[in-house]
Amino acid sequence: MEALKHLHPVIDRFDEPFFYYDLDSLKIHLESMASILDPDIKLWYACKANPMSAILKVLRNLNFGIDFASSGELHQILNAGIKPNKLIATGPSKSKKYLEHLIKNGVENIVLESLNQVLWLNEVCKEQNIKVNALLRLQLDWDGGKSVLGGNSVTPFGLDHNEWKKLNPQKFEYINFVGFHIFQWGNILDVNRLETIWEKCIIEAQALSETLSIEMDIIDLGGGLGIPYNLEDPDLEFKEVHSLLVRLKNKYDLKKIWMELGRFAVANCGKYFTKITDIKTVRGQNIVVTDGGINHIARPALTNEPFPCSTFREPSSEKLDFRVHGPLCTALDFLGEFNLSRDLQVGDWLVFHKAGAYGFTESMPYFLCHGLPGEVIKYNDDIMIPRPPKNSFEWMI
Repeated sequence: MEALKHLHPVIDRFDEPFFYYDLDSLKIHLESMASILDPDIKLWYACKANPMSAILKVLRNLNFGIDFASSGELHQILNAGIKPNKLIATGPSKSKKYLEHLIKNGVENIVLESLNQVLWLNEVCKEQNIKVNALLRLQLDWDGGKSVLGGNSVTPFGLDHNEWKKLNPQKFEYINFVGFHIFQWGNILDVNRLETIWEKCIIEAQALSETLSIEMDIIDLGGGLGIPYNLEDPDLEFKEVHSLLVRLKNKYDLKKIWMELGRFAVANCGKYFTKITDIKTVRGQNIVVTDGGINHIARPALTNEPFPCSTFREPSSEKLDFRVHGPLCTALDFLGEFNLSRDLQVGDWLVFHKAGAYGFTESMPYFLCHGLPGEVIKYNDDIMIPRPPKNSFEWMI
């Protein structure tokens, strides 16, 4: 943990859990992707992974588009100085009022997920005398199990081919139908599996394009690029992914491919720090209790896949397996089982890695009225604290 020694003053100052984002490493990672991009492949950032304004500004400065799925995310993005023509609106829940809100805020690219949404968007655009770009989200039958994005399950994302066949695009003169969006799998680490999935997506989208007589100028393959939640496993190489996308573009004569990257863009830049409050043995198992848990990082409870964990000091040569639990009054507050230093002590700090994505904003922060974690960033080698930890009396009514 020598590389993180600059965080000791932060710990000494607040002595409360916090997230840390290394924006210098994030910038290098994003630049490495942008530098090899084919001109017909566009990268968007799915800000649900982490909508922190400092992260959004790094992406803005590197000309990434931003994918958002709520009015709150939209205003967070606009407040970060990102222009609305750099945005794409996704998400299954789009009322007519929400669509009107998007148009009034200048959003030009909208993913439509139902026949109602097509009708409502056309009405809104007619009232505003404006035309916008839309992609139709297609939900496919799959083999291969479930996913947080649905996999082979029926979900609220988009419509199947038979339902979209009911659409007559010529009736909606204020919508410019530019292509299709298909995204049902997440956190994939195997390029061969990505190829299998994406080929099916392309073939199915081309078939729907022919059925509806919609020119497929764009196919949006969503995200799904994974990161290994194990410090020893190698990362997915974007060069390989990019080469695959170029091959598919040429093979199927595609005009534009869009990708919406979430965790792959930001996960590795973030860490979560929390302190050990108790250590004990229960029914033969070693238990560590920390002052932050799924109220700050809920992903382990949601996916049964923990963030990698280590001690924030030089570990001893002897190690033991410890079950790490947070402070909440529920057994769901379990952060994982880890091989940690045998000489762990109350007051030691644990570091959870790869927490730049699906960390605080995916958590359940208000349960039991524990404090909110701070957020610390490093940018241009300077340490800044945009939000210190907060006690419950600062937000409870």
